[in-house]
Amino acid sequence: MNSKLRGFTLIELLVAVAIFAVVAALAYGGLDTVIHQREQNTAVMSRLRVVQQAFTIMAGDFSQLEARPVRDPLGGTPLPAFAAAPQDMPQVTFTRGGWTNPLAEVRSTEERVAYELDKNTLVRLSWPELDSTPESKPLKQSLLPHVSSFDVRFLDGNGQWQDQWPPLNADANAYLAQLPRAVEISVTLHDWGRITRIIEVAAP
Repeated sequence: MNSKLRGFTLIELLVAVAIFAVVAALAYGGLDTVIHQREQNTAVMSRLRVVQQAFTIMAGDFSQLEARPVRDPLGGTPLPAFAAAPQDMPQVTFTRGGWTNPLAEVRSTEERVAYELDKNTLVRLSWPELDSTPESKPLKQSLLPHVSSFDVRFLDGNGQWQDQWPPLNADANAYLAQLPRAVEISVTLHDWGRITRIIEVAAP
């Protein structure tokens, strides 16, 4: 029995190619969406880790405040253990305890720390000695980029929130070793908006 071999016509080939092109375009679009979504998720998770790390460091600092005044590097006059005001630069400066010493170096476990907003980046400054000299240079650590504002409030012994410390019209000398009961940190991010956290200060 004889049979004739029959191939595809040009129209059939064109239809097949067209169908393949449509399927490929749909598949590529779906793949591109998945890849783009994965990149977005990776960026969000990376940003989240940076934000969490910054707040963890701040919580460790503010929860371990120490009522230890320091000397002015220029005049030697006493400065409060905790000092902060919106117009100050750095915005908040304080003494903290619990400075870990894994290498058993000959130094104090207390540390002088400050926070400031520098070119939309939240920066942590620290000095290796409490009573610094004019030559002392702080170690600067960039904690959090893309910050619009950094605001701090302080809970006093009467349960009132203060915008600066020592409180306005308070006797600065009387507050040399006075600490707030809690610190409220508010950071406004370009991408996530305002994040606020209240940190309780450890009792002396």
